[in-house]
Amino acid sequence: MRIPYKILIFNAILLLGGILETEAGYKYPVDFWGDTVYFALKNPVKIPQPYLYEQESIEAIQQELIDAGAPEVVKQIREIIQKKELCDWLAYQLVRKAANQLIAKNADYLGYTVTKWFLLKHLGYDPAMVMTKDRVMLYVKSNDLVYNTPFRTIDNDQYICLNYHDYGYQSKKEPEEIIVKGIKKDTRPFTFTITHLPSMGQQQYTDKDLTFEYGNQKEHINIKLNTSLKNYFTNYPVTDYFNQFNIPLSDETKQSLVTALKERLKGMSTKQGVEYIMYFTRYAFLFEKDTEVFGREKRLSPEETLLYSKSDCEDRSALFYSLIKEIYNLPMIVLSYPDHVSVAVKLEKPIGKAIAYGNDLYTVCEPTPQSVDLRLGEQLQKLQTSTFEIAFAYNPGKK
Repeated sequence: MRIPYKILIFNAILLLGGILETEAGYKYPVDFWGDTVYFALKNPVKIPQPYLYEQESIEAIQQELIDAGAPEVVKQIREIIQKKELCDWLAYQLVRKAANQLIAKNADYLGYTVTKWFLLKHLGYDPAMVMTKDRVMLYVKSNDLVYNTPFRTIDNDQYICLNYHDYGYQSKKEPEEIIVKGIKKDTRPFTFTITHLPSMGQQQYTDKDLTFEYGNQKEHINIKLNTSLKNYFTNYPVTDYFNQFNIPLSDETKQSLVTALKERLKGMSTKQGVEYIMYFTRYAFLFEKDTEVFGREKRLSPEETLLYSKSDCEDRSALFYSLIKEIYNLPMIVLSYPDHVSVAVKLEKPIGKAIAYGNDLYTVCEPTPQSVDLRLGEQLQKLQTSTFEIAFAYNPGKK
């Protein structure tokens, strides 16, 4: 008996995707955060050919997902979110990976996007798709402030685009748009705030030696890094400085870095220790603008700054802030100039031309290389006369 051509192709896709057929159905493996997790379906999602970008296609894909048992995948994702205490951004990365296994992105982009929308709405978010004749943009309701990313108002709520990068960071509005919402009742707004990174096995980490000069001698700081973390933040949008600066280090990286720094800081005063950390963030990495490295504006988390060999002032300021907070837990203010970002720290005695904020004086600590070697409390002349804003202030013990 001759096996139909479409079935042969479908079976080949199953094998290439590592999908396992069992007596109970099918298992779809997904590599996520150092683990391989399996999503079970009673039947594979059958998409014979890519759908046209029409309302009827969305309804047909939804029905295929329901018939295959996708609501069970929602339960499995929810269990992983609870077990690993995933923030919304990492939960979405898991949704992306699961959707790509159910309907491959490179085979049917509409089907893949509808699957993400389907999973998000059943996880309790409020997603929306904006579809034209040749593209589909996925949005999610969010109250966060996000830059350089399309957003729109739907039913008086703000929705932020999640798949802008898939179109080369190019957005366009067409008169003939179809807006498909999720469910509005009992939904929660998506937040880009990251307050926790789940633990990952030590076998996922590699050593990295960071070198810089301090006090006319070469310093070496050896730390452990997980290079796969980059993948989870590749498309993370530009958020406000508070969100960026407060993304935590992973446990393994934090332990290795903070332990190494504390060893170097033994016998130093707080002033000397703050300056040492300032020199580390300033000279352990090459300077390069985001537009040169990524082709666009991108704010790195503190750990991403450690992962990449090149970074700019915002990235180094975030790392400096993170380390001062972890090691000394001193009050700080983040200084936002028209073309620069820096940090000032409240020391026992202010140094140089201190900056007044509230009832306190803060010492400028420049974590980015400048045309001259600046010591604690020193700034370039052009910054001393430039206007700036306090992006946010950190005061231990206060929200």
